[in-house]
Parts: sequence; structure tokens; C-alpha cells
Amino acid sequence: MQELTFYLVTDPHYFNTELGAEGEAYEARSRVDQKCIAETGAIIDAEFARIAADTDTKLILIPGDLIFDGEKASHIGFREKLRKLQQAGKRILLITARHDYNSWSSGFRGSERVEVEHTERSELRDIYYDFGFSDAIATWEGDGLSYVSQLTDGVRLLALNCDGDTKSFKGLWREQLDWAKQQIERAHADGQYIFAMTHYPLLPGSAVMNLIGDAKLTDWEKTADFLADAGLELIFTGHMHMQSLTEHISPKGNKITDICTGSLVGCPAYYRKITITSAGEVKIHSIPTGEFAWKDKGDRTAAEYFQWRFDRMITDLIDAMAFDFPFFANKFGGEEKMKKFKGIVTYFGKGLQKWTIGSLAKLLHIRVDPSIRDILLKDIALTFVRNIFVGNEPYVKGTPIYEAMEKILDRLGFILKPLGKKLGEKQPVLADLKAFILSMIGDDAQRDYEATVMIHKP
Repeated sequence: MQELTFYLVTDPHYFNTELGAEGEAYEARSRVDQKCIAETGAIIDAEFARIAADTDTKLILIPGDLIFDGEKASHIGFREKLRKLQQAGKRILLITARHDYNSWSSGFRGSERVEVEHTERSELRDIYYDFGFSDAIATWEGDGLSYVSQLTDGVRLLALNCDGDTKSFKGLWREQLDWAKQQIERAHADGQYIFAMTHYPLLPGSAVMNLIGDAKLTDWEKTADFLADAGLELIFTGHMHMQSLTEHISPKGNKITDICTGSLVGCPAYYRKITITSAGEVKIHSIPTGEFAWKDKGDRTAAEYFQWRFDRMITDLIDAMAFDFPFFANKFGGEEKMKKFKGIVTYFGKGLQKWTIGSLAKLLHIRVDPSIRDILLKDIALTFVRNIFVGNEPYVKGTPIYEAMEKILDRLGFILKPLGKKLGEKQPVLADLKAFILSMIGDDAQRDYEATVMIHKP
């Protein structure tokens, strides 16, 4: 097996601003989006230039959500950027995902979203034919969007499109999985190591992602068991705009590792450089999206700008709990559905504006470290949410925040234990609410950015 190094760039979400990226409609969309929109061209150009300057690394993998939301003009513009990388000597292999097609796409003009030419799913293979599809050594005939590519001597890529039924099913069809198994077995018979990439995470990157249907492949447990038992050890994913390294062991004892990477254009804005050595090591290195020129970035660095946008998205929602219930309710099924919760939502929303860790500790008759007493619950809630996406959650056992949370949860045990027992009947991950919450704030492994994974050589 020859050593292989490649870049993994996920969720670039390019938007062609000639379609319109200004006005009230744009600002309303931008404020609730983790990723940048109008800025994507500047970000991608700057980062692709840095990648192009690395003359030693020729291969780039991109697992979907290439553009904002199916605009034909965005595909044409993004393809031009890929061709510049090709001209710089790069080989680019990609798959498409659900943001890459739509029956109605738009630009932003004033207070309205204006319809623009959209892209059908059936067009995507032709648009990106030169970026993986043209030199595939095998293609799944079910949709033509899943394929196998020979990357170097002894290493192959299994590229799996996971659009499913393009509606509620976000997964891999049984026929598609059978085809994937055949390709894995064929690779092994040929003495080839094979790994995969797909858009949706195969494995939930955090405990809370078990509860979010859109956070991982549909039927992920069965799919993970199937692929692991078929001999697949490694899969690279995107979609969730989060940094995570997650392992799963099937009932038969076979392990598969999911490396999910943050979006290039939104916090956590990272991409990866991966080296698979001839000794069977997969060395994972994360690179932050670098500086880019943008008129409204002000004095912020790129990292500060991405975090500011993410934080604004969350604080707007927290503030809406207190001051704009219709806005909050629209994020959770609508005002009519949520109206019975208005009183308690507003109460806690206003409380979050003024309560501190210290005031909560006093109410619950517990002691916390003086260094954290004055932190607003609003700010710590924001930090907890952000860290789930950023990864390497820092509040591990022994830190003041962890110890405070553990005491708070213990004090509330009379509520959490029976509630967890009830919730756990439908969602086993919620059976122990204390453990569930603590698992989201601290990560003892600290492998979401830098890690070495051992694989079995062919």
C-alpha cells in the first residue's frame, strides 16, 4: 500500500452573489445561518489558493453540499473554481448532496427572495463529470452518483451519495449497500485498502445528535453495522458543520470510524489534511480556514468572524425566548404548536438574561468555584452549544464548570431520574439524563482535531 495524503474539504456552500445577496431578505436568512453566504466566494478563493500552493499534495476530496441551495449559476461558478485547482495540478473527487439541487432556488433582492434558475438532481453528474465520475472504476447504476475510484497503488475510495429518497429518508438504499459491500470485497480481493466518504455523518458526532433526525444517516446503526461487518473501517463525512471523530463497534466486534469535518465557510471553519501511511496509520490534521478579504469583516480575524456569526445565531434564539416568542416558536414548529409553552419559555428566556451560575448555585444550595460564579447562564448555554459543533468539548471532569454542572444535576436528580426513565423508553440515550448532559460538555478523548487511527492493511 503506497502512502497517500489528501485534503478533505467539506460543505463549501458556494453562492454566486450575482444572483443577489443584499437587503432585508438576505439579512434575515444570514442571521439564522451557521455558514456564511455572500462571503463564500472570497473564502473559497483564499483557501483554494492556499491548497494550490501545497505542490506536494495532489488529491482533494469534497463530500457534498458544494453550493448554497441548487442555483445553476452557483454550480457554474464553483466548477470554475475547481477547474483552477485542476490547472494547479490537483485531482478532485467529489459527491453531491441535498443543497446541490432544488426545485426552487433564489437570490436575495430587497425584502424578497427572487426565483433564479435551479438545478435538477439528474443534472449533477454531468455538471461535475470531471471531478470523480469520469475516471471511476465502478459506478452504482442506481443513480450514477456513487462510485469507486483508484486513488493510488493499493488505496481506493468508495464515494457514496446519500440523498436517499430526496425527502425524509437520508440514507443508503439496500441495493446501494449491497453494491458497496461488493466493492469492499472486490477491493480486499485485489489487495486494496478502501475507505469511504458520504455527506451525512454515518455516526452521531455527539449524544444530542441521536435526537436530531437530520444529524446522521437514517437507520445509522444498521448501516454502520453492515458496513463495519463488510470490512469498511473508515468513512469521511460532513453536513453537520461540526468537528468530530466517532467510533462504532458492531455486535460482531468490527469497528468503523467516522471523521466528520466542519464547513469550510462557517464555524467551526476547518478542513483536514489526511495521510494514510504504508504502516497502516491514518494521521488526521485539522487546518482552520484562513484569512479572507471581506468588506464587512471589520477588524475581526477570520476565526473571530466565524465565531461571531455562530454566536449571533444562538443568542438571537435565546433572546427571542424572552422578547420575541413568534420568532422562537417558528424554529420549533410554529406559534400555534408552541403557544402552550409560551409562559415557561418566556420565563426562562428572561431568566437567562440575568441569572448567573452563582445565583443558580445559591438557589440550589450548592457551592461552585468563585472563578465561575459571575458567568451568565445565557453565556454558558451559548458556549455549550458552540462546543458541540467545535468539538474537543473542554469541560471535562476536574474543571470548575464540569464540577458545577455535576452538582446542579445531582441536586435536580429528583426530577431528572424519573424524567430520564420515562424518556428513555423511546430514546435510550436519555435514560440517564445526568450522563447525557455531562457527555455533551466534556470530551476526555480530545481527538476531534488531531488524531491517529490505526487500520488493517490489505
